[in-house]
Amino acid sequence: MPLNKKTLIILFSILALLFISQAKTVFAQEEAVYLPVEKTLPTSSAYPFKRLWEKVRLTLTLTQKGKLDYKKLLLERRLSELVTLVNNGDTENIERASQRFAYQAGIYAEQVQKNNHSTEEALETFGKYARIFPRLRDHYPANGAYWLSLQQDLDTLNILSDKLK
Repeated sequence: MPLNKKTLIILFSILALLFISQAKTVFAQEEAVYLPVEKTLPTSSAYPFKRLWEKVRLTLTLTQKGKLDYKKLLLERRLSELVTLVNNGDTENIERASQRFAYQAGIYAEQVQKNNHSTEEALETFGKYARIFPRLRDHYPANGAYWLSLQQDLDTLNILSDKLK
């Protein structure tokens, strides 16, 4: 039996409530950066559903301001996932999570440029997040694969900041 539009919306709404209800706050890396604790990590079988719901929600967001705010939230989630993976020592998923973070940072910066506003907010966010990466990176030997992935995220934030200035 094919699912109609109303059934799909109800299903995605239930999934969203499950993910939202698991959010908490964590103090990240001795900096004044509070991140939600992501319970659904790339290692979870529910992760593809989480990512699908994020894409659906973005599509259903109608205003440019709403899209910008949601893309900023997604950037925060990607960082929270990355921090959790590093803190848990999950080296199997760090490189992919690092790539997701860099991609999301680029998407967010692109939206900021497109709207020609919130530049200061984006620069503040990138600066705040950039302070986290040296400590994440230093969990690993210098110039190793994981160290380089995290350094690349830091470089991405710096490059995007320069483009927004």
